[in-house]
Amino acid sequence: MERASATRPPARPERTRAGRIARLVLMCALLGLLLPAPVAEAELGVGEATLNLTCLTESSCLLGNEATGLDSISRQESAATPLNPVVVRLEFQMAPDQRQMSLLPPTLDELVIDLIVREDVGGLVAPDIVVDLRLGPSQNQWTIPADTTLTQQQGRYHIENEELNLDRGRLLRPGNPVSLTLSFEIDQPVTWELRLRSDSWLTLPVEWSADVDSANIDEPSSAGNPVVLEMVEQIQQGALLDADQDCYTFPIEDDVEALTLYVSWKSVPLEIEQPHTPPELIREGGNSPRNPAVKTTYEGGETVSEIRYDEPRKGEYLACWTGLSNHFQAYSWFGRLSYEGIGSTSPSEFTGDASWLSGQAHVGSSDEFQQFGGAGVFTLLLALLGTGAAISGLAFASNNRWSKRVLIPLALVLLVVGGIASPIWAMTDEAPRANEVLLDDLIEARLAGIERAGLDGGHAAAVSGMFGVKPGENLRLRLHVVGAHPTDDGRWQVHVEELEQVRLDDHVFGYLKDNPMTDIDKVRFILAAGRLLTLDLLMLEALLMVDEPPEGELLHIDWSMAAANGAGTAADPVWTSRPDSISLTDWTRLQNDLYPILLTISYCDCGIDGMEVSYMGNSRLDAGSVPSSEGIEVADGFVAKEGMWVTGGILLLLAAGGIEWYRLRQTQELSEKMFR
Repeated sequence: MERASATRPPARPERTRAGRIARLVLMCALLGLLLPAPVAEAELGVGEATLNLTCLTESSCLLGNEATGLDSISRQESAATPLNPVVVRLEFQMAPDQRQMSLLPPTLDELVIDLIVREDVGGLVAPDIVVDLRLGPSQNQWTIPADTTLTQQQGRYHIENEELNLDRGRLLRPGNPVSLTLSFEIDQPVTWELRLRSDSWLTLPVEWSADVDSANIDEPSSAGNPVVLEMVEQIQQGALLDADQDCYTFPIEDDVEALTLYVSWKSVPLEIEQPHTPPELIREGGNSPRNPAVKTTYEGGETVSEIRYDEPRKGEYLACWTGLSNHFQAYSWFGRLSYEGIGSTSPSEFTGDASWLSGQAHVGSSDEFQQFGGAGVFTLLLALLGTGAAISGLAFASNNRWSKRVLIPLALVLLVVGGIASPIWAMTDEAPRANEVLLDDLIEARLAGIERAGLDGGHAAAVSGMFGVKPGENLRLRLHVVGAHPTDDGRWQVHVEELEQVRLDDHVFGYLKDNPMTDIDKVRFILAAGRLLTLDLLMLEALLMVDEPPEGELLHIDWSMAAANGAGTAADPVWTSRPDSISLTDWTRLQNDLYPILLTISYCDCGIDGMEVSYMGNSRLDAGSVPSSEGIEVADGFVAKEGMWVTGGILLLLAAGGIEWYRLRQTQELSEKMFR
């Protein structure tokens, strides 16, 4: 009996093709899991200062913010000989391209290259590395010698705080290339290995960056193609990039008494700030308004210009702002029309009050103010007279042992020590010390530094130190003590005469009178000087804390300044130097608690030289915010309360004189009785 057999029908071509596609998709998915993920972020901006050397494959390397890719790449140079060395060149291009506009720092913070030769045990064959760093238009090159003391586990090439060549400008623009190229020579058969993935990187702390595309939304705009506004009182936003020209056209009706343009310029570093001059305002058909009144205010990190044109005629107007090459600044603006009978705009309300008020940085209760003072000339003269009387008393014939042996010698000690020697010591200590200046001299030097920074390109770091004193320099100052009040922690806040009433406008406009500037530089100088001097005086007043009540009339300050992180914005840092006796942690806390909640500096070109300064103090400031600092010394005598010493000496002399008078009176009465 035959066994029946069944045969399987042949597979259909469609089903076979579908299976192949499914297997291919599965394999691609597995490969995607196994291969390293591509670098998603690559940017030089604020907070993104580190670029890691990354390789996705042996031949595909780049720079990125993320530490990803291969752990290392290596190659054996078997054909290398001293007569025929092999030059290895590795290039790392930043990818994706730069998106923001960034202001490059003057120095490279750190560069670490972890390159080793596997066969090199004692570091004898480690090659020198030539590093080429391209930052947009700028090229920099360094040769890093091999450290022969390094082992295989410590094979790092390291440089830090290297000055960058930024002759072609500090601006890194969107799309500019950023690359790092490593070159080294191998002259014998060895295997080199470059360790990646957080082992090789460069750090470039960017001070400022901005997204140009999102800020420059007014484009395209120009005199030939202006932005058309139906009414001038609409808020407009834009940015001036390089020598760009931003233009707007708008109508003005009849019976308008004044047109005021409010322009708010976003905070940027001074060296890339665009001119804040009034726009070119042109009326169609002629009769364009001229010579506007301009009030400029620095407030909350922004500069606001109020530009008033009186009695503009009816018509279509074209307003154009023009920038400078290698400069960038975003802005917003709107206009306000003042009709007849409604009143004037804000420049007419300008008061010009630029007095710096003392006591803003005081802690504790100022109601408990006490006036202190040293001996003074009157006390010294009284002590000299008392000393002469004491010497005469010693020469006076007397058989009273208490007056000549106890009271007069003790009075003489009190008068000489407390009334003569100690005051003379204090007067000697009040003499000016080497390189010590008065507050007016310090302010003058501060203003000169602000002017130099503006003329040299306006690098903010050049004027960010306290009173412009840089780390490594000394601040030596002489102040006159008025008194002091106790603080909550047992210390004393010193009041000084120089801070009682400071007219900032007198200093600023007095300096401008002796050092004329262009209109653009003048406005920048006034706003920067008003802000920096206000903050410097605020910090100085806060730091005038001593442990004991000040007895003398003169206060010496001698601070060796150290580096610190700045307060304020990245574009306008301040207080980047501190007394080295104050720790960085204590200084940062003081900055945070002292920096004003609101600081406004205003200047109005209204036919007068005037500026306004106003600020709102920080409520967090208390005695715990202010650390004690060395270098504050009150010029007083070597004993305290010299007046009490002199008073005690005079009282002892009077007591001795009373005893002698009583003794003579008794002798006289006895003689009269005997002769009678």
